[in-house]
Amino acid sequence: MVKEKPASARDYADYLCKLFGTAEDGDFRVSRGVTFQITGDCTLRCSYCYENHKSCQSMTLETGKKIIDYILDLYEKDDGNFICKKTKGIVLDFIGGEPLLQAELIEKICDYFIAECWRKHIPIAPFSRISFATNGQLWFTPEAQHLFRKYHDMMSVTVSIDGVKELHDAFRVDKNGIGSFDTAYRAFQDGKKYGWYNSKMTFVPGSIQYIMPSIKMMVAEGCEVINCNFAYEPNYTRDDAAQIYSELRNLSNWLIETRCFSYISILEADIGTPNDPADDRNYCGGTGNMLAFAPDGKAYPCIRYAPISIGEEKASKVCFGDCHNGLYSTEQQRKVKEELDSITLTSQSTDECIHCPVARGCGWCSGYNYELYGTANKRYTGICYAHKARVLSACYYQNKRCLEIGDVEPKKIYLPQKEAEEIIGAELSEELFSLEKKAEEKEERIRGDSGR
Repeated sequence: MVKEKPASARDYADYLCKLFGTAEDGDFRVSRGVTFQITGDCTLRCSYCYENHKSCQSMTLETGKKIIDYILDLYEKDDGNFICKKTKGIVLDFIGGEPLLQAELIEKICDYFIAECWRKHIPIAPFSRISFATNGQLWFTPEAQHLFRKYHDMMSVTVSIDGVKELHDAFRVDKNGIGSFDTAYRAFQDGKKYGWYNSKMTFVPGSIQYIMPSIKMMVAEGCEVINCNFAYEPNYTRDDAAQIYSELRNLSNWLIETRCFSYISILEADIGTPNDPADDRNYCGGTGNMLAFAPDGKAYPCIRYAPISIGEEKASKVCFGDCHNGLYSTEQQRKVKEELDSITLTSQSTDECIHCPVARGCGWCSGYNYELYGTANKRYTGICYAHKARVLSACYYQNKRCLEIGDVEPKKIYLPQKEAEEIIGAELSEELFSLEKKAEEKEERIRGDSGR
């Protein structure tokens, strides 16, 4: 049997869809995410951060309450597609900058949300979540510790650790250029008492060589779910792809040799198939399925469209309105919303991407598309080589694991062998396709034996 993705690796929205029986009909209004950018400041100066316009601006409690009021008004009016009475829970996502700079504000906004749900008899609080990622540098402040003790039962918190100390300290430094690993690591260890073993690692061309040791480190820390991906912004080369495959091949061998059962998202089984012609949805939720509020209360499709990310001039053109005066109240705001809602996979993609044999699992950021091209309806494809290398690696891992452990099914390689050779070389390509053949033969023998 295919080893299923652990429940803890699934998106909370997916969990609620299954719980309330809406997953089959594709109605994802059951859970919505609302982002509160509570500060524009940060304690670190990470080299690959997409927030290039940080400031000292912070959200006020009054603005935070106004946002909550707007959310709950949407629920009560029940006349829209974002939040309505089909919504069963909301993810209150807090972001900065560094969100723990405003730990007390997070607590007070959450207090207000729960109190207002109770006062208005709105039944969504029990199924709502508080979520944020932190660099961990302010983890042990009294305000942060109080927040954790009070709300840990309904919180999902991730301490951002890029991997081993050498990697982390090369990219995540403070304003004096000093690495931040040691403090982040202590925060991660402390969070374990609340069950927060979450890991989210992002790799770029300069960090590919750290993939294997970094994932091994998180496995050793007891992480059963390790989410890792490649940043969307770089333009990956064929040489990068060859290096990615080498790292992930070595990692796969180690995972199999040690009989490791941790879920490693970068090697998951369901990527690397052709697009489903019946599913033309946009991969990225930043075109109408999310909502982000800047510190001044202005609303954007997601944080990637906000002034902290792309500057005031570009952000102003995709602003939906604000929590004080309402959203979609002008013709321009309604036009922006309509344009974003109309974006599909095919509308923004080239023929090459639409018909790519390994398209499934290839990601992009609509906000970055807008920053780069002035429209979210044109897809940046710099991740192409990284995705193909990841797909080949997943095929190697799944097929070798099928042969040696037998707890997964064979994985078909949809990328033509000639193209695989161009990426990883003839010898490794021959090895890869040989594994696929042997895994399929093993599965056929098992099916034959069970049919007797």
